[in-house]
Amino acid sequence: METRYIAALISFLGGALIALVNAILTAKEVNGDSKLPVPAAVIRQICNIVYFVGTYFVARKLGIDFIWPLIGAAVGLTIPSILFAITIAKNVKGDD
Repeated sequence: METRYIAALISFLGGALIALVNAILTAKEVNGDSKLPVPAAVIRQICNIVYFVGTYFVARKLGIDFIWPLIGAAVGLTIPSILFAITIAKNVKGDD
């Protein structure tokens, strides 16, 4: 397998991990269990941006064509985030 596909896969998995952490933060905030001083949305965006920019610089430093890791990171952050958001929306503790 070529290096660019492996880099895309690794950055996808890293993005999915970041999406999981973001989902946990969001679920805690939605359920009222959060003790964070700032909204989870701010922390989510910071995590996403730091991961995306970090992926770019690591790929450049390793001499890999950076487009494939960026695509993997973008898909890894997006698709799992959508799935986690659907799961969180189904499990919201409401005033039903």
